[in-house]
Amino acid sequence: MVSTQGTAPKSDLFCEYIGVEFNDVKFSDIPVNPNVKFHYIFAFAIDYTTSSSSSPTDGEFNVFWDTDNLTPSKVSSIKNQHSNVIVALSLGGDSVGGGSCYFDPSSVNPLVSDAVSSLTKIIN
Repeated sequence: MVSTQGTAPKSDLFCEYIGVEFNDVKFSDIPVNPNVKFHYIFAFAIDYTTSSSSSPTDGEFNVFWDTDNLTPSKVSSIKNQHSNVIVALSLGGDSVGGGSCYFDPSSVNPLVSDAVSSLTKIIN
């Protein structure tokens, strides 16, 4: 009998969501393989308030990752140490504080303006 099990195609890309639910993960906890494109994806920037009774903010994104361990200076440091590292933000999420979150903007233009402004502050 001939085996028909497939094998996964080889890839030179590794992606890792980091910071989900403030779980104390540091860049140093995940070893970087220098032979692949290595993407850290911050999870998540969500346009909801961070209070205990969260509500939508129409494009004013807030950070929902560990801002003590995953800072702009630490992003710069990991990128300086490893030229193959890229850091990205994942926008949105399916829940905040145990409740579902929904994308339902009141108007497109203010949403875009608020999103650009709030994301620029987060990135810088």
